[in-house]
Amino acid sequence: MAILPFQFDSGKMSLIGAATAQTIVKGDMLKDNGSGYAVPVVAGDGVDVRWIAMESVTTTADGQQILAMSTDGVTFIADCDAAWSITDIGTNCDIAAAGQLDPDAASDNIFAIERGVGTAEVGTKVIGQFTRGTPNS
Repeated sequence: MAILPFQFDSGKMSLIGAATAQTIVKGDMLKDNGSGYAVPVVAGDGVDVRWIAMESVTTTADGQQILAMSTDGVTFIADCDAAWSITDIGTNCDIAAAGQLDPDAASDNIFAIERGVGTAEVGTKVIGQFTRGTPNS
């Protein structure tokens, strides 16, 4: 289960500081914890997804550097917690877990679904971009 870059990712990777005692898996969506450190998102977070983790790590100190990719202008391929539907294309969806989207939920509008991968009602991956700015919450 992961969110991984699909295109327009050139030059978007960098080292960012993470909060202590975080278990981060490659492909996890990351947010700013309010103190400037990256932490994984959780289901129901109506927050701006700022980065995608590009390595798996368990942090041991505030500010520990981890490799991550900015979500600005990058198209991603994302795992979903359920099969996507043809009616999901062109809509925004929510976070299901740190490495998954919920294509059927649209209260927070975190990710704009451009297209599905595979067959509708069977495939569990979508392609699109993260919405930036103030999500609906």
